[in-house]
Amino acid sequence: MDIRDIFRIGMVSAVNGANCTARVTFPDKEDMVSAELPIVVVGSYQTKGYWVPEVGMQVLCCFMPNPSGTGMNTGFILGGFYSDQHPPEESDPNVRCIKVPDGSYIRFDGNGEVHIHASGHLVLTAPRIDLN
Repeated sequence: MDIRDIFRIGMVSAVNGANCTARVTFPDKEDMVSAELPIVVVGSYQTKGYWVPEVGMQVLCCFMPNPSGTGMNTGFILGGFYSDQHPPEESDPNVRCIKVPDGSYIRFDGNGEVHIHASGHLVLTAPRIDLN
């Protein structure tokens, strides 16, 4: 397998949220579509992270060397990255921010300030909540 086939850039064409997998289309391979690929997440054991890319998102994939010739079926989606068409919305390297298409976000400014904005209801659940 050529190194150019181990790491590939493609576009998410379908997402299976229940399995945390996605199919990826590769325009440079005549729009070939991968099998469902697992999405690399922050945790998948006792501490679990869940994040699936949106359809149309550009992603980097890694495929296992495949001497049996079964194509691009055994690999992973490593994640998305910014581009000229989709630049980052933040520029401060101390900021951590998650924004979703409905306008909701959580933003940590790196100086102890946290902003939470919900475009709908905000639900906090705990045996005790202290606000000061």
